[in-house]
Amino acid sequence: MKKETIKTILKVLFSLGLGILLFWYVYKGQNLADLMENAKDANMFWIILTLFIALFSHFLRAVRWKMLIDPLGKRVNLWNVYGAVMAGYFINYLVPRAGEIARCGLVKKYEGVPFTQLIGTLIVDRSVDVIVELVFIAMTILLQYNEIMQFAQQYNLIDGFFNLLANPLMWAILAAVIIIPFVFRKKIMASSLFAKVKGLGMNVLNGLKSVQKLEHKGLFIFYSILIFICYYFMFYLCYFAFDFTENLSMLCGLSAFIMGSLGIIAPVQGGLGAWHFMVISTLMVYGVAEKDAQTFALWVHGSQTIMLIVVGALAMVAMYFLNKKKENVQ
Repeated sequence: MKKETIKTILKVLFSLGLGILLFWYVYKGQNLADLMENAKDANMFWIILTLFIALFSHFLRAVRWKMLIDPLGKRVNLWNVYGAVMAGYFINYLVPRAGEIARCGLVKKYEGVPFTQLIGTLIVDRSVDVIVELVFIAMTILLQYNEIMQFAQQYNLIDGFFNLLANPLMWAILAAVIIIPFVFRKKIMASSLFAKVKGLGMNVLNGLKSVQKLEHKGLFIFYSILIFICYYFMFYLCYFAFDFTENLSMLCGLSAFIMGSLGIIAPVQGGLGAWHFMVISTLMVYGVAEKDAQTFALWVHGSQTIMLIVVGALAMVAMYFLNKKKENVQ
């Protein structure tokens, strides 16, 4: 078995193991059958509605990504881009963070756009997401400061941060990260690896320049904001599915949505465990009973996960056959 294959398998097992451990920690002492019973009166209309909103938000993401790809010299097929986006989500559940590379690979395969240039557009795509999410985080802190501070105090996050700053080991590691590359900079710059990275960087830069060539910059910004508005509503509207969350405010929805999105950053498949912990803890700050919060998180995350896995897998199959058919016609 090749070394890279072994690394990939170990990475998947580590991520999956960590996710299962976090999930167990969040739900330890609870019977999942009881949680399912706790949701027996749930209004599934709202859950299903949020799934369609999710699909629409991912379509907007494909449209926005296409706007970045087209200036590279070839107008790509929107449905191939959308299929690649959905397939990327599916692959992320197999290997965390691999979905981003996979969707670039699929567009390269079916549209012929250079892979490194696609990586550049993907960096732009994700950078814009970070900027928009930071705006949402700032809004949340501004509008729900007391609740956010209550969450931080509940889990000693503030004290933990200051303890980290006071730890000499952290500063020693930081200094080493800065000094060692500086000392050996000449050897590093003369290496073949540096030359490959530099070449990759230049191709990525060409992808980044696609932003300057956008035909409709205002529309690009509009789509970027609308994507996150869709994300918010595909979370908040789930409140109306359960009698224990239906009376919570939109601001509570904003807080739980943002905290959950931070949980997605964890290096586990689909934020497994980490997303549940963040959302459950936030809902409890707003007075939702622990069991009810656990039920909410289980249903919302579970429904979105199943949808992404099913649609993503179907997208990969559909792309293969549709493009194969197109080749046969030509």
